[in-house]
Amino acid sequence: MDSTSFKLTSSQLHFFSQGQSAARWAGIVAKYQPLFTAHPANKWLLAESDSFVFSALFYALLASGKSVVLPQNTQPEHIKQVKETVGASVGPAGISPTYQSDLDSCPSSEITLTIQLDSKVYFYTSGSTGVPKIIVKPFKLLQKEVDALEAKFSEQVTGTVFVSTVPHQHIYGLLYKILWPMNKGHQFVPQGFEYPEQMANQIAKDDCISTTIISSPAQLQRMIADNPLLAVKDKVTNIFSSGGPLDAQKNLGLQDVLQCTLIEVFGSTETGGIGWRCRKSIQDEDWHIFNEVNISYQQNSDLLAISSSYIDEPFFNADDRVEIIDANRFRVLGRADSVVKIEEKRVSLDEVQARLKQHPFVDDAFVVVVGSERRKLAALIVLNDEGLKTRKGAKKIELDRLFKGFLSNWYEAILLPKKYRYPVELPYNARGKLSRREAESYFE
Repeated sequence: MDSTSFKLTSSQLHFFSQGQSAARWAGIVAKYQPLFTAHPANKWLLAESDSFVFSALFYALLASGKSVVLPQNTQPEHIKQVKETVGASVGPAGISPTYQSDLDSCPSSEITLTIQLDSKVYFYTSGSTGVPKIIVKPFKLLQKEVDALEAKFSEQVTGTVFVSTVPHQHIYGLLYKILWPMNKGHQFVPQGFEYPEQMANQIAKDDCISTTIISSPAQLQRMIADNPLLAVKDKVTNIFSSGGPLDAQKNLGLQDVLQCTLIEVFGSTETGGIGWRCRKSIQDEDWHIFNEVNISYQQNSDLLAISSSYIDEPFFNADDRVEIIDANRFRVLGRADSVVKIEEKRVSLDEVQARLKQHPFVDDAFVVVVGSERRKLAALIVLNDEGLKTRKGAKKIELDRLFKGFLSNWYEAILLPKKYRYPVELPYNARGKLSRREAESYFE
């Protein structure tokens, strides 16, 4: 890679999936790149759910000198909103695109693409407010992250097949599922798996010795009670998880039963990767910073400030409260927006959630603030098997009192959640992040 461009040759791609070859990938590129180049629009919406087709269109657009806009999802109103910001689009017929995406192309011989490093990729992200916002990333920043991932983890992932359960239109999925294996020559299955059972079946069917799984906390936590990967555990070498913290006990439990390495990644669309950790014990809370990342405190606070090669600005002020241990390690204390006032008393929603998760009946929990005139805490609690057994023989009000009594060991009455709901699972989105707005709707 020189200082202005990046080259990708189709022969360096190793698709580990039947019917998906470098020649077919090159054929899709060869079909669409002339169309993109000839079209006057510079900014393109790319809304393709098939990761194999997506990757070809993504690189073809960038190699044509176009900017790529990745939507949050393919819901009609969101696509309509995004289309108003672009000059053209490519994707399935359902979005009425400028060019419809498909696999109807002839396999092509080796093709080499040259991508200018200042080419832009636009991400839509909810951020902390739930309102979609746009984050712009020059391709050079994404490639720097790929270089850092390879430098840090190449020993662990070399010889493994990348398999993913996360979507590719968000930065974590794009980097770990698509760009890293493609740009560094690792074998990968471009197909995404919505359910772990599908992934386990594919791993069992394919002739692969070792896999690196790209997943999220929400998906991994659901595997504790019923883990389809146990049937292929001899093929699971690494698991990467990002999107939020993974419960410590569940983290260690997965590593134990699968006998694998589980690496959590801390970062955001705005900052890219900040740190990583591989837990060895419940007490092991430390995050290790990535190469070319420097951390400090914001002025007169415990909030995180970042300078990094993965962002364009000199510093980025995050909303995370941290304890900096040394130049290479830090601990996350919670988000600044998780500290709220109830009747003039401060309480951390993250801390109340953590306390609830300590209860022997609780599998997962999420605490929100409800009420406009009089604010109060409300808790969504996912019960484990023991909790479900107790609920069968008790009224809901008795279960509510049980958790209030448990939390009263730490909090005075005014700070205890006043409302409780017991859903089957928490409202995680496709990226494994909890939707605060959807959680609040349980109490309307």
